[in-house]
Amino acid sequence: MATSTSSPTVPSPQLARALIRSLTRGTSISAGVRFLHVGHSRWLAAQYELLDELKDDGHADTKFVRGDYGAGKSHFLSVVQDHARHTGWMTSHVECKVDGVQIDRFETLYSKLAAKLTADEFRSADGLSTPANVVRVLLDRWTASLLKKVGVDLNGLKRPFDAEERAYLELNRGILRSNLPPEFTKALAVYLRATLSNDLDTQLAITSWLQGHETRIRVPDHYLHKPALGPKRSTSFFEIRPVGTGTAREVMRGLLWMIRAAGFNGLVLCIDEIEEIAKLGSRRREDQALQALRDFIDNAGSEVGFDHFCMYLAATPAMFENAEYFPRYDALATRIQPIGTEINWRAPVVNLDKTPLQPGELRQVGMKIRTVYDAAYSDGPAASLSDETITKFVDEVTKSRFRVGKPRLLARSLVDELERARQCDHRYIPLADPGRAVQQAAEKIAKEANG
Repeated sequence: MATSTSSPTVPSPQLARALIRSLTRGTSISAGVRFLHVGHSRWLAAQYELLDELKDDGHADTKFVRGDYGAGKSHFLSVVQDHARHTGWMTSHVECKVDGVQIDRFETLYSKLAAKLTADEFRSADGLSTPANVVRVLLDRWTASLLKKVGVDLNGLKRPFDAEERAYLELNRGILRSNLPPEFTKALAVYLRATLSNDLDTQLAITSWLQGHETRIRVPDHYLHKPALGPKRSTSFFEIRPVGTGTAREVMRGLLWMIRAAGFNGLVLCIDEIEEIAKLGSRRREDQALQALRDFIDNAGSEVGFDHFCMYLAATPAMFENAEYFPRYDALATRIQPIGTEINWRAPVVNLDKTPLQPGELRQVGMKIRTVYDAAYSDGPAASLSDETITKFVDEVTKSRFRVGKPRLLARSLVDELERARQCDHRYIPLADPGRAVQQAAEKIAKEANG
């Protein structure tokens, strides 16, 4: 599934404008990270090596990404995912707060990751969206592959008279005898038989179930029995339970199998805002969430069938340092704490605070922001922002004492200045005191972080 086409060096105007709008909030949308990324090369090289290993070895791994607010955790995750998709992986990125994911309840995570599955081939030309129902595409791809095995071409004008009989025998020889979760295999069998019968309602019901929707579904039970002669007038149904507390992990195992069956290397799952654990409201639920994180580390691999799978969990330093969070749960803390003071690029925790962007790298970021702005608005304002002016902004950002990530602070400050330049009708005069603009941006970002 990996593509060999080279990536453009400048975004399209549509993508560039979307990037600029996102940078006004201090962060870049995932579709545009390649046009802005600078730094953290050794951390990234270690992740790329890990993904190559998981592709070949079929195992799983879990990494934490640590960084202060605005230090670039989400950006780092986006760079990893961009590389993963380009080399044949599927990805999914969820945010605990925005998506309502509760780490102590895997079923809340499953439904969101299924909804956000994507791969390069499913994304729009500008990378801004995934218009396809990816779960449905995976089901259709698996169905077409199995039917091809038994000589059935869904796009052909004619089908063998015993097409359903052949499919039934193949299901019984294969997936229904596998060690995959029983409800998952039944759902796939029903989907395939419904496809042969042009039963769209049942196909949609199975798709909804695999996406983790809470509705119970009822499907005709003749799809699980040997095909009968004559018209099908089934009046009996069987129910498939929603993906919930007791079944979410098992169905996840099935989904990972189907991703591989569709020809992908596996799944890279990124979970942002793990610090939402602090807002669960009870000590008991916090302990359950910490236990879940420990389980992600210990049991993400072959023991429970999460093969060809890599999970990244992003959190602020307080979660690693505050005695009320990770340190209080010894079984988790001992698995992720560093050994010694030297950086281990393959360690369980990717500590971005250990490798902050240096002034020269921040200048590169500033120039890339200017290039993106120029691609977004071709009426010339970006050219007015000289290298010297960018350097002045970088100097002020570097001197800032606010506990705000410097990449985010620089992005907010520079985009605001570029917008001002564009609105000056080519009579732009650089700010005499960029320090004041940087301070105002820092105060705004700090207020957002505490809100």
